Amino acid sequence: MLLKMRLTLQRVFAFSLLALLVGLALVFYQVLKGWEQTLLQSSERYRDLVAGGVAQRVSNYLSQAPTAINRFDQQIKYGLIDTRKTDSVKQGLLSLLLANENLSEATLTYADRKGTDLDGNMLIDRASSGQVAVLRSTSGGEFVCKRTWFNGTRFVSQTGILTRKGVARTGSTALIVPSVDPTEHPTFQTAANRFYGQIISTDLHWSQIDELLPEARRRIELSVQRTIEDSAGHFAGVLRVGLFKSEIDGAMRQKTAGVAQGDPHLIFLCDSQGRLITGWGNRDRVTVSGDDLRIAPADVPAVVARALQVQALKDVDEDRPNAATSFHFGNDVYLCTFRYLPGTQDWIVGIVVPRDFYLGTLLKMRRQVLWGALALMVAIILAGGLILRSVVRSHSLILRETERMNEFEFSRSQHSSYLRDIEEVLTGMEKAKTAMRAMSKYVPINLVRQLYHKGEEPVLGGQSSELSVMFTDIKDFTAFSESLTTDQLADALGQYLQVMAEVIQSENGTIDKYIGDAVMTFWNAPEPVTGHEVLACRAALRCREALQKLYDSPGWGDAPKFETRFGLHRCLASVGHFGAPDRLNYTAIGDGVNLASRLEGLNKYYGTQIIVSQTIYAAAEGMFEFRLLDQVAVKGKSEGIVIYELLSERSEGDSRPEWAERYEKAFASYRRGEFVTVLELLEKQGEDSPSKVLASRCRELLSDPPPGDWNGIHAFESK
Repeated sequence: MLLKMRLTLQRVFAFSLLALLVGLALVFYQVLKGWEQTLLQSSERYRDLVAGGVAQRVSNYLSQAPTAINRFDQQIKYGLIDTRKTDSVKQGLLSLLLANENLSEATLTYADRKGTDLDGNMLIDRASSGQVAVLRSTSGGEFVCKRTWFNGTRFVSQTGILTRKGVARTGSTALIVPSVDPTEHPTFQTAANRFYGQIISTDLHWSQIDELLPEARRRIELSVQRTIEDSAGHFAGVLRVGLFKSEIDGAMRQKTAGVAQGDPHLIFLCDSQGRLITGWGNRDRVTVSGDDLRIAPADVPAVVARALQVQALKDVDEDRPNAATSFHFGNDVYLCTFRYLPGTQDWIVGIVVPRDFYLGTLLKMRRQVLWGALALMVAIILAGGLILRSVVRSHSLILRETERMNEFEFSRSQHSSYLRDIEEVLTGMEKAKTAMRAMSKYVPINLVRQLYHKGEEPVLGGQSSELSVMFTDIKDFTAFSESLTTDQLADALGQYLQVMAEVIQSENGTIDKYIGDAVMTFWNAPEPVTGHEVLACRAALRCREALQKLYDSPGWGDAPKFETRFGLHRCLASVGHFGAPDRLNYTAIGDGVNLASRLEGLNKYYGTQIIVSQTIYAAAEGMFEFRLLDQVAVKGKSEGIVIYELLSERSEGDSRPEWAERYEKAFASYRRGEFVTVLELLEKQGEDSPSKVLASRCRELLSDPPPGDWNGIHAFESK
């Protein structure tokens, strides 16, 4: 091994040149890669900073609703609002909307508590229940006031218009109409029973006041609610405050600071399910998605839609609030940053931007450096080639002299080189030849030649082992190869053999060799394998199944589907290293190996795919479904063997196919010479190929009866 790895002058020079080129390439790569990583890290920090700013603006806006609730609660504590008086509540709610133009509604659902049920849920005095809601009207400067109460038999409501001074507009009060129990609404039940005293928020929903308008004109809001207690600390109801979504849209449309016009950053608000909450214009359509309102998928930009599908978005939550990733879209790479928005219904701020926005200049410079490096490398290669040429010429002198010495030609030569190192080597070789000429005067030259050419050789041979051998071949492969181009054939055969190899190796098989499209495999060597007959049968069935999946896959394309035939036999064979002394091959040889190959070829005669011998059948009978096929004498053999067709793996409770039992019954009649009975039984076999073969044989035997010593063995004269 050390002699084989010894360096030569050419190799040293070539390796040195290659090392120089690789070193230059690595330096360029490391420098450019370092710049790229630095820019990407800086861009990631920048996007995270922008996302944090957007998240802060949205959070500040959303915090206005809890602030309003706390303000209302303080007014109750100071006695400014009496929760028992409707007018007092109405004026308190109106004051919230007057103090903050972003509030869309303020609603108090009130009730008296009279205990809890077995589940701990609050029991409500229905007669004391009701609701006062003040909503911002679409008409500037006016508000809608809706009051709901229990009139003794049912809940009713009445709506009127309020001015900014809290005075009802003349003639605006509507009729009293039937209504529903406001305490049954989820916002009341959730706040009162599950999150008592806590601020909870809802997702986006249509504004209550716009419920009669077309969707294109309806406003979108979200609401925050919390339980309210009266001045004595008793439960008074649930206060709900709404915020318009339009202000959130405005915060998301804000451009990144410090970037010139044409900013490619797309900033959006979505949820953890990848549904878009904010869009990029007034024409963005909003649709109902589940229980929430979201931007219609058709209005989502394609690159944002792709960003909403990345796994990093699904991983963002309270425990992992930030994530950065990249993805390919079209011909470009995009960078994406996500930031979790606490206090919401799992809302997430997202930013997506083309990577070339940050790396465009670097990529241009990298191309320039690459061309410069290539020019430098070409110059180095040309100069090195000239130097190497002179070295090779001198080295060839040494090789010629060495070759003459290997042929035992020790006559003096007249060679010289202008390279001093080469000249010294040639002088040394002439001295060696002088010594050999001198030695030949003392030792016969033929003996010297014999000793010179004699070497240590490995001992060839193997050891006997019990093996399960499998041969496979593709039916009509020659015809397939003629119908495909060379590249198509190589691709199809490569995929085919890969599938075969994966299945065989997963079943502990040893692939001996590929013979064109054929495969030779054996089990139980070089390592012993328990139940190798079963593994061989399972490998054949799995190969057949895996190949069918390959043919049905898009990767197979329009290539023809190969039909693979298998032959399996268990035998005693010699396995070990065989071949020429300088080229060994680990393989198995023996009569049984040849028989396995013959069994594979019999599939062509019977129209089957998997034929096994009696030895395989005897070892694997309990785990697989077989059909007794025939008793034959393959070419070159006079003794008959029983062969079987491997059908499938056997499952508990499975019964044998009727057609298989009918065939075996017919074959039993065939061996008794009852050919007419065989034909009668096989009439029901339909298109079963082995049945057709046996029926045809019986017709021939009826027309030309066999001799008296006929034993039913069918002899094959060809492989």
